[in-house]
Amino acid sequence: MNNILLRINSRKAILPCNKRMFVHFNYPYRVGNCVNKSINAKVNFKNIIQRNITNAANVDNKISSNRKKRIYMLSILISSILGYGAFKWDEKKKISNFLNEMTEISDEVFDRIDNIVLFVIDKNKLSDEKKKVQFLKHEIEKLNIKNLNYLYTFHEESRDFACYIYKGRRRRNITKEELVDTSSIKEIFEQFFVPISEDSEKLNEGNNGTFPTYVTHDTFEKEVIEDSKKNDILLVLFENTCFLCFLYKPFINSLYKLFKENNIELKLKKYNIEKNDYAPNMIVSRGTPTFLFYTKGKGTKLDEYKPNEIIEKIDKMVKLPSDLKEEIIDKVESIHARMHQFGLLTMWTTESKVIENTLIKRHIKDLPNSTDDESIYNEVLTALIEEDSQRNDLIEDSLNFINEKIKEAEKGCYVAALMMANELIDEEKKII
Repeated sequence: MNNILLRINSRKAILPCNKRMFVHFNYPYRVGNCVNKSINAKVNFKNIIQRNITNAANVDNKISSNRKKRIYMLSILISSILGYGAFKWDEKKKISNFLNEMTEISDEVFDRIDNIVLFVIDKNKLSDEKKKVQFLKHEIEKLNIKNLNYLYTFHEESRDFACYIYKGRRRRNITKEELVDTSSIKEIFEQFFVPISEDSEKLNEGNNGTFPTYVTHDTFEKEVIEDSKKNDILLVLFENTCFLCFLYKPFINSLYKLFKENNIELKLKKYNIEKNDYAPNMIVSRGTPTFLFYTKGKGTKLDEYKPNEIIEKIDKMVKLPSDLKEEIIDKVESIHARMHQFGLLTMWTTESKVIENTLIKRHIKDLPNSTDDESIYNEVLTALIEEDSQRNDLIEDSLNFINEKIKEAEKGCYVAALMMANELIDEEKKII
C-alpha cells in the first residue's frame, strides 16, 4: 500500500477544491521523506503556477530573441543583395546610356533612312565600346555634316569594334587604323558624304519628250517637288543591276507614251538610285523597283510593285478610261514575253559560247581550262543585260529586237556545232 501511495504522491496529484484556486493535498499517509508537509496541510499552488508561467515566458522570450536575430540577419543579407544588384544595375545603366542616343538597326529602320553611321559593338564590353563610340562621334560632330543618323548593332559573335557608313547605295568600312586617326576620319567623312549625281543634260539628251525624264540628285527638287505642285508624278526608282527593273524598262516607256497620248494627268519619271544618292526631301527606299507618288510637293511610297497591281493603283488615283486600261493590261503580258525571249537568247548564246570554247581548246593545247557551263551562262546573261540596258525603246520594239538576236544566236550555235561535227568526222577518217 505504501508503495502505491508513494507512486501516487510522486506524481503530484492535483485535486480541484475551488473554482478559483488549485491546492495540493498531502496524502493522509506519511511516506518517508517524500511528504514535507503535515498531514492534510494545504499548499497554495498560485506561486508555483506563477513561477512556471514566468519560466515559460522566459523561454518564449529567448526563442523570440533568437528569431528576431535570424530575421534581422536575413534582412541585412537581402538588403545587401538588393543593394548590390541596384548598384550594379545603376552602373550598367550609366555604361549603356550612350546607346539611348542612337537607334538599334533593323531592316525597317535601314530601309527608310539615309546618311547612316553604324557602330558594331560587343555587348559584353560596353565600357570599352562606349569610349570608342564617344570618341568617334565627337570627331564626326566637329565636321558639321548635316542629317547624320547614328545606329548601332551588337556582334552575333565576339569580334572587334567596327564602324560602317552609308549614303545612298554606297557603303564604306572604317578600318582599325582609320578609327584612331583623326585626320583620316575627317578626310573620309567629308569626302564620303558629298552627294553624287548624274549629269541630267547628258542623261536626257535626245529624249525630246519621247520617254520618261531621268531625274538626278541635283534635279530632284525641280523635277519632282516643284513639278508635283502642278502635276501628279509617279517616280520609278530603279537600278542597273536589278533584273526586274531591266524587264520593266520598255514597259514603263510604253506606259509613259500611252499616258501622254491620252492626256492622262500623271507624269512618269525615273530615278537611278545606283548612280544618284537620295536627294533631300526624297522618300528613301532601298528596294527596287519602287514607285513613289508625289502630289502637291508631298510624296508617298506605294506598296505595290507588280505591273498589274501598279495599274490598279494608278486607276484608283487618276481613273483610267476602260479601253486604255485594257490596252495597258495587254502590254503587261508583254513583260512575261520579254522575260521568256530573253531566257531563250541567253540559252542559245551560252550554247554557242560553250561549243566555241571547245573548238578553240582542240587547236590550242596550252589554253588554260575554260570555266564551267554555269559560269559561262552567268557571264553571257550579265553581258546581254548590260547591252540591252543601253537601249531606250518601247516594249514592242524590245520584243522585236530580242527576236532578231535569238535568230542570230541560233545560227551561230548551228554553225559552231557543224564545225565541231566536221572536225570529228575528219578525225575518224584519219584513224580509218
